[in-house]
Order: sequence, then structure tokens, then C-alpha cells
Amino acid sequence: MRKDSELAKLDVIEAKDIIDLPLICSRQSLVKNGLSNWFGTDYEKLNIVATYNLIFNAALMVSEGLGYALCFDKLIDTTANKDLCFKPIANNDHSNLILVWKKYQVFSKPSKKFLEYINRNLNS
Repeated sequence: MRKDSELAKLDVIEAKDIIDLPLICSRQSLVKNGLSNWFGTDYEKLNIVATYNLIFNAALMVSEGLGYALCFDKLIDTTANKDLCFKPIANNDHSNLILVWKKYQVFSKPSKKFLEYINRNLNS
């Protein structure tokens, strides 16, 4: 969100705080499932004005005042951006993510190390 927003003064964001605000959400279907769980029956009342594939594009829209982007923390460096800030949502213990890769993919060294890390530490 923009730092000059009234919501920026809050420590955490409750569903009731953003129910009527213009929201910019990821196009991924996982987001709908997570949002519907968080908002419950109020999900249908959301004012989703735009969707994004890349959080950078959403950040530009937020910076221009078009709405509030729902995203994961640390995807945009808000410390370097004088206009934007991130606020966590309340009562959201976790979000499910799926990591997919081609079965016989040839990886670069960094990609291979990352996949090894994922398999070693986060695979459940």
C-alpha cells in the first residue's frame, strides 16, 4: 500500500479494513482460495479492480494510487521505495504455495542449488 494511506498506520490488516477498498490481486487461482478462506462469506463483496502476473506491475499501480495490492512480504523492496509499505494481514497463519519444475529440466548451478535446498528443507 502507499505509505500515505490510513491503513499504513495499522500494525496488521483485518478483513474488515479492506472489504470496500480497490484491491489488486494475483491472477493465480491459489490466491482466490486463500482470500476466500480469509474473508469467508464476504469474499464475493471484494472490490477487485485489477489482477497482476508480476508483483512489480502491481507495485506500479499501487504507487499511482489505483488500489491496494495483496501479495507476499519481501517481494517488493519497500525499504528502498519511498511511496510503498507492506502490512501483514491478521489471522493468516500460512498460505499454500506449489513449486513446479520440468521433470528432465537442465538447471543452472544456482537453480540446482535452490532446488536442492527446497527438497532438503521444505519438502513435506
